[in-house]
Amino acid sequence: MAMSFASERGSGILLSRVRLSSVELSQFDKKPNAPPVWPAVLTSFLHCVSLGAALMTWLRVCEHVVSPYVEEKDVKDAVKVAAQTYYGRLLAVNAICELVTSQFVGVASDKHGRRPVQVAAQLGQVIDYLLAALCLPSFGYIGQLKEGAWFILFFSRGIAGLLGNYKVSLQSYTADISTVEECPTRMAYLGGALVTGMCAGSMLATAVGVSKISFRWSFLAATAINVGIIALVVVKWRDIAPRKDYTWREANPFASFHLLGTNRAMAMYSALVFLSSFSLNMFSSTLVSYCETFLNMDTPTFSALVMMWTLESAICLGIVQPALVREVGEIATLQLSFLCMIVFYVLFCLLTPENSAWVFVIMILFSMGSITYPLAVSLATRELPPELQGSLQGAVSVLETVAKIIAP
Repeated sequence: MAMSFASERGSGILLSRVRLSSVELSQFDKKPNAPPVWPAVLTSFLHCVSLGAALMTWLRVCEHVVSPYVEEKDVKDAVKVAAQTYYGRLLAVNAICELVTSQFVGVASDKHGRRPVQVAAQLGQVIDYLLAALCLPSFGYIGQLKEGAWFILFFSRGIAGLLGNYKVSLQSYTADISTVEECPTRMAYLGGALVTGMCAGSMLATAVGVSKISFRWSFLAATAINVGIIALVVVKWRDIAPRKDYTWREANPFASFHLLGTNRAMAMYSALVFLSSFSLNMFSSTLVSYCETFLNMDTPTFSALVMMWTLESAICLGIVQPALVREVGEIATLQLSFLCMIVFYVLFCLLTPENSAWVFVIMILFSMGSITYPLAVSLATRELPPELQGSLQGAVSVLETVAKIIAP
C-alpha cells in the first residue's frame, strides 16, 4: 500500500506532487475535526525546558558519582576527566537503548495511538531525572544515593532510552492533525519550541547554579515539568489517525527502513534528515572545546553566542520558514537552508582568535540551517498514508540516533 500510495506522490528527487487534485489526496488532506496544534507545540517546549535544565546539570551528578573512585593527587582535574568519561558512557547507553526501541515505539503508536506512547516517553524522563536527583547531595529531606549510584544511573539512562524518543509520537501526532499545507509550518513550530525550551532550561539551571542551592532543584524542576507534560498529553491530545496492527517482526529497529526508500523523493529527504542530524550533533558536541581552545573565547562571550544562536534559530523556525515556504515553496526553502548550513561550516573553519568576533555574524547561517530537519521530515510525511506515520517516525528516529552515536 505504501509503495502504490507513494508512487503517485513523490516520483522525482525533491519533488512531491502532493497538490494534484486526486480523490485520494483530497481525502488524505482534509482534517475537519482535527484538534489544535498548540498542545503539541507546548509539549515540545516543556520537554526541552526540562531537557535543557537536566543537560546543564548532568556533569555535576557524574562528578559526585565518580569522585569516591578517583585516587590521583590532582583530584579536581582527575574528577572532571573521570566525570566526562562516565557521562559519555551514560550517553552511549541511552542512545543504544533508544535505537533498539525506536521502531517499536513507532509501530506501537500506529496501533495504540500517539498519546500512550508519548506518556511512556515522559514517564521514562521522570524516572531518569528522579534517580539522577537522588545521586546529588541532599538539601535536608531525602538522603543522597551513594552505594550503587554508578550502576543506578546506567539503569535510569537505559530506561529513558527504552521508553522511547518523545519526538516519534510528537511528530507523528503533528502530521496526523495537519493538512499537507500546514505540516511544514507546524513542524517548524515544534523546532522553534525546541530551541526556545532548551534556552529556557539552560537559564533555569544557570539560575540554580548562581543561587548556590542544591543542583537537585534542577532535576526536581525537570521532573515536575515532565509530570505536567503527562497531564497535558492525557487531557489535550486527541488521537485521530487510523490504527494499524503490527507483528513483532516490525518492531525490529530497522524493520521500516524500507519506507525511507519508498521513492526517490523519500530517499533524498531521509538523506537530508541524517546529514542534518549528523552535522548538528558533531558541531554541538565539539563547539565548547573548539571555541575555548582554538578561538580563545571566554565563558561570557560563549554564553552570549549560544543565546544568540537559540534566539535566531527560534525566529528562523517560527517566522522565517513559514514566510519562505509561502513565497518560494518548500523545496526551494529546503535547498536554501542546506546551502546556508554548508556555507556556515566553511566560514566557521576559517575563523581564528583574531577574527573570532565574526562568529556572531555568520551564526545566522547556522540558524537558517536549522530549518532543514523539520522541513525534510514534514515533506517525508506526505509520501506515506496516515496509518504508517508512526512507522515512518520510528525509522526517522533510528536515523537520528545513528547520527547521534557516530557524530561525537
